[in-house]
Amino acid sequence: MKIKFNKKDILKISGKILDKSIRIKKNKAMVLALSGELGAGKTTLTKEIGKLLEIKNIIISPTFVIMKIYQIGLDSKYYSHYKKLIHIDAYRLDDPFELLKFGWSELVNDKDNLIILEWPERVMGSIDKETFWVKLKHIDDENRLLEF
Repeated sequence: MKIKFNKKDILKISGKILDKSIRIKKNKAMVLALSGELGAGKTTLTKEIGKLLEIKNIIISPTFVIMKIYQIGLDSKYYSHYKKLIHIDAYRLDDPFELLKFGWSELVNDKDNLIILEWPERVMGSIDKETFWVKLKHIDDENRLLEF
């Protein structure tokens, strides 16, 4: 599915992604792979998903720390599906197996986790075929194209 959207519609788009993710939920973590060039909106989309999950912390790109873990709010309508948001930025990783150093195997085997992985193409060897891919493309300052 392809959707052209304006920046002000990103919260609605985030809801569509979350709703789709819970319909395909399995007995492992849901991995959302956010792909797109710099400035396409990967972190912005993650922040909006965080709002819907009622995460109290400010979500920032984990480019330098690689991974951040957030508790999902008890009042979120998604709490029955996910308990933690794991936000990973693989931009600085050179080898797919570097994810293992961050406990990747344990993270993906916990069905209560929603993992958002930015720059998934950097770690393709660690991502399974059940990953939910979301591709973002920068059209102009206000508009993006999303494909999932």
